[in-house]
Amino acid sequence: SAWLVTQPQHHVYVVGTCECERSIEKSMIWADKSRWEAQVCNHLGKEYRMIRSHNMSAIHVMVLVHRYLWRYIWDIKSAQVATGFGNLIGNKGGTQIGFNVGRTSILCVNAHLAAHASKMKERTQNLARILVDSPIRREKASSGVHEDYDRVFFMGDLNPRLNAKRTDVDAWLAGKQLDKCLEKDQLLPLLHSELGDQVDSLAGMWPWFEEAAIQFPPTYKFDTHTDRYDSSKKQRVPSWTDRILWKRDSQVRSLAYGSIESLQCSDHRPIFAQFEVMVDLDHWEGPEVDSTKDKKSTVCCVQ
Repeated sequence: SAWLVTQPQHHVYVVGTCECERSIEKSMIWADKSRWEAQVCNHLGKEYRMIRSHNMSAIHVMVLVHRYLWRYIWDIKSAQVATGFGNLIGNKGGTQIGFNVGRTSILCVNAHLAAHASKMKERTQNLARILVDSPIRREKASSGVHEDYDRVFFMGDLNPRLNAKRTDVDAWLAGKQLDKCLEKDQLLPLLHSELGDQVDSLAGMWPWFEEAAIQFPPTYKFDTHTDRYDSSKKQRVPSWTDRILWKRDSQVRSLAYGSIESLQCSDHRPIFAQFEVMVDLDHWEGPEVDSTKDKKSTVCCVQ
């Protein structure tokens, strides 16, 4: 498909979805995503292996790796953090997959944060909870799981909106003035803020991350199966709710960032990003063994 391209081939695919196959309400009862996982695996072909997937209600993430890297992949972990009602319900929150490629650790998070234009503060709090309360944190002394991994990617329906009137945004889009719209985006100023007190700061933990330049139209909210923005009575303001971020890192280079406007089966347009990521494979022969521990025999059972 145009969204999940197979040429050129990539070493790693990370696919995150929210409400794929079923709505949030239905996913609370039946959350299985095995059919979706099989479709993606079949699409990419036999040279790729899904090393892990994780699902929480309607929030799903999977990582697929090309056969060239299989021997370098280890220490695979996954977890979830709910930020819904009472921080217990998984209608909102994040799913996480962490793994190592040789000596380099990578964390991928797919999130669905609080909705509505007035809830940016809540979204900032959601981000902090997903990072701080992650069950796969390695160092409890760190500020969050994002510090425990060398490369970190944070994506999903992050739900930031535009602080503007619908009539103004319609006019800017008609005039192809994306810059006018981006000036009203709620997330960009937070990403560009100074990394200060992450608890009390309005920017929270957003300054840990950066984003490639947005050069595509807002991805939400469309009338399904059309290229028309919300025509309901609510007249929601078009916004870039769907985003892909990465932890600030000179070893990560953004190559592409866009949306697929031809896929119109949802009220969102899917987005994609392509990265070149440096990893340490130099003379790597496997995970280091802690020589301080007693050398006892072990049994591995594979079923």
